[in-house]
Amino acid sequence: MPWSFRQMLAPLSALLLFMSACGDDPEVRPVCGNGIVEAGETCDDGNRNNNDNCDNSCRRPTPDAGTEEDAGTEDDAGTTEDAGTGEEDAGTTEDAGTGEDDAGTTEDAGTTEDAGTTEDGGSGEPDAGSDEDGGSGEPDAGTDAGTGEDDAGTDAGTDVDAGTDAGTVQVSLDSFGPTGTFARTGTTGATFPEALTVRLREDAPAEVWVEVASSSAVLNVQGGLVRIAPGERSATVQVTANLAADPETDKATLTARLGNDTRTATVRVLAADQAAELATLSPEVISVSAGQTQGFTVELDVPPAQDTVIQLALEPASLGTVPATVTVTANSLSAKFDFTAGSTGGEGQLVAALNGQSIAAAVQVTAGSSTGHVVISEFAPAGPGGSGDEFIELYNPTSSAVDISGWKLQYKSATGTTGYNASYTLPAGSVIAPRSYFLAVSSGYASASGNTVTGNANWGGTIAMGGSAGHVRLGYPEMALTDAITSPLVVDTVGYGSNANQPEGSRIATVPPVAGSYERKASAASTVESMTTGADALLGNGHDSNDNSADFILRPTRQPQNASSAVEP
Repeated sequence: MPWSFRQMLAPLSALLLFMSACGDDPEVRPVCGNGIVEAGETCDDGNRNNNDNCDNSCRRPTPDAGTEEDAGTEDDAGTTEDAGTGEEDAGTTEDAGTGEDDAGTTEDAGTTEDAGTTEDGGSGEPDAGSDEDGGSGEPDAGTDAGTGEDDAGTDAGTDVDAGTDAGTVQVSLDSFGPTGTFARTGTTGATFPEALTVRLREDAPAEVWVEVASSSAVLNVQGGLVRIAPGERSATVQVTANLAADPETDKATLTARLGNDTRTATVRVLAADQAAELATLSPEVISVSAGQTQGFTVELDVPPAQDTVIQLALEPASLGTVPATVTVTANSLSAKFDFTAGSTGGEGQLVAALNGQSIAAAVQVTAGSSTGHVVISEFAPAGPGGSGDEFIELYNPTSSAVDISGWKLQYKSATGTTGYNASYTLPAGSVIAPRSYFLAVSSGYASASGNTVTGNANWGGTIAMGGSAGHVRLGYPEMALTDAITSPLVVDTVGYGSNANQPEGSRIATVPPVAGSYERKASAASTVESMTTGADALLGNGHDSNDNSADFILRPTRQPQNASSAVEP
């Protein structure tokens, strides 16, 4: 019995006792009566009511209170004279049967036999909370009302109270949910796709029963109670669903109550054969680079009764690959799958279909690098270490290693017209693995603070780049300082700064911060964010449209990579 019900028993018992008393008898007199002993009476009690079990003093005769034994002998407990002795009654100075101390009064309200039960509610054992026990020889965890069992609160005559006892942990509701779950008509069990659960703030010190009431007959909890076992903190709510019980609705609000704490959750009841429909496909819009993978989730409006297969397709198919189908399992709402972008760019849609219904997500794929040569991937004409804190990073976007021994790095001022004015020849043994890096640095870079990635080659002071504008280029061993930008010996050129006069396409007009650098994009759609912390950060630097302004971003913080750095992508 829940502890909240026990509080009703005491006043109910008192009401029944009052109703059974001689409330319609005339005033008690030493001698009274109508001269007739009616049927069922033991004497003339002064009224005409038969079978009222009253004597002529309007007291109940022996045996008392409807039990086998009285709380004493002849006289009743509760008056000046005790139930069976000359001692004063329980509740006064003297005991109603013994001289033992009472649990809560000076003297005990019980003897060997109890006033109200077969056995006495008192003994000589110490009570937990009083000098003497008012109920049994067992320790009481509160004030016992007539049993020998430990009370988990104020006992109302049961074995264990599901409430809270004086001296034990107070329990209260923490949560009841999740809301918005489902049940299927004609079944009994947990809700889905998640089980409705009632949870306490503390572990249950004893068996706890939580009342759960439903707003509609379509859904109910057996007995209106959920049991949380001792030592546990939560329990799954088992519900029975029946749409026929309330044809006006398919939804119920369940209210969990423990003491003064209440929580609510809604549950929708589904028909036994209710069909599911497509609800969402997310994300609704994506833009990815070639070769990237993007996760998708397809969701139904209600959980299906059986595993449900959803068809998937790309339009056009060249956008990439997806599985042909994805399955939403029975009593669940969604399923996940991956889309992998193809090697060519394009726009289209990803379509999910079920039973003639379809939903789609917009897909954009940006082409990966088709560059077939080594490129200048990142460079800094100055840095935190000063104007000499310089480096030029190279990247090999191809699938084959490239030997760059003897190749040349050259520099030209922003406005020079007679050719390049500085040249450095890369040392023998300089090889760039597929999709890997090579780092050439100045002597100032080697001594600059914070440069933890070491150079694969050092040009010393041979090259001194302009901090705000200039040109750098990479070429084959035969490339001369005077070769034009269009020479077949030139592999890659970058012009930077507002007045650079010989860039590829248009110059990079802006300048990065002191700690930053110029970095080549991974794809045409790359941005500063995608290259530094986003999806393109590990996709290499292979985009080359022969337009410096379109091919580079300004990094806020430099990130040089060398031959030992990770392969990208």
